[in-house]
Amino acid sequence: MQRPTSLTVVGWVLIIFGAFGLLATAMMPKNPAVTELLADSPLPLSAHLAIGAVGALVSMICGYGILKGLGWSRMLYVGWTVISIAVALFSMPFTTLAAVGWAIQAVIIFLLFGPAANAWLGGTGAAVAE
Repeated sequence: MQRPTSLTVVGWVLIIFGAFGLLATAMMPKNPAVTELLADSPLPLSAHLAIGAVGALVSMICGYGILKGLGWSRMLYVGWTVISIAVALFSMPFTTLAAVGWAIQAVIIFLLFGPAANAWLGGTGAAVAE
């Protein structure tokens, strides 16, 4: 079975956004606007840095897993999405940017559980595709 185009796009988007996320996380302490925004957060900057780095790595791992047809990758993505939204609701003020991010995550989750995704990530045909 050939990998669905939608999952190819999702996989690469997660890898690329994860890489940019690592870069952005590394630059957070040097950005005065970010440090000012996070000053009112109940979590310290170090916790935000750790969560950002872990989230970026999880995104890249999920993207790789989706490209390879590994079913656990979509469950990891959903699990981390739920955790990240909960942390954001607890520690950050609601912004339009957060809503846009959550909408994108909802679209990705929708694509990860469609019929073509179920066939690809359900263990049928993933190993044969390579």
